[in-house]
Amino acid sequence: MRHIGSAAACVLAFVLWACNRGAGPLPSGAMLGGLTDIEQPESYRGATLYTYMDGGAEFYMKQGFSVLYVRRYGQGSERFILELFEMKDASAASHIYQSSRHPNAEKELASGCLASVTPAEIQVVKDRYYLVGRNEDPLATQSGVLIEMCRNVLNRLPGSCAFAAKK
Repeated sequence: MRHIGSAAACVLAFVLWACNRGAGPLPSGAMLGGLTDIEQPESYRGATLYTYMDGGAEFYMKQGFSVLYVRRYGQGSERFILELFEMKDASAASHIYQSSRHPNAEKELASGCLASVTPAEIQVVKDRYYLVGRNEDPLATQSGVLIEMCRNVLNRLPGSCAFAAKK
């Protein structure tokens, strides 16, 4: 009987570890100001990135992709998605940002962190992390919820925004 309890405890510990690994540094919706978690968090490592993004994965792989964390949130009728790419280093993350940003839409999202901010999407880089937040409605107007959600996650990430501030 004792062995069954130990085995169950090991399985539970593994399940909790696997769930936390999927979320990575992306917090639950409750920690982001009362958002609802829409689906289980996901993560993609190495070649599994191709299962998430068909046709775009090669660019990230060539830049030094390590892991992608994905989480979906909701508030009322709005639906949001956060994609957090962890790259091999800050230079790789900055290169991704520089090639994807909207130059005429940049503004400071957090202290020293320039972000590309459009009504339906925010892109920002901090150290080796490239964060993309989207309103899943491509016709959405600027959402304060999206801005605060991205700012909150950005402030939780280690490192600095030094690379993002360079133009």
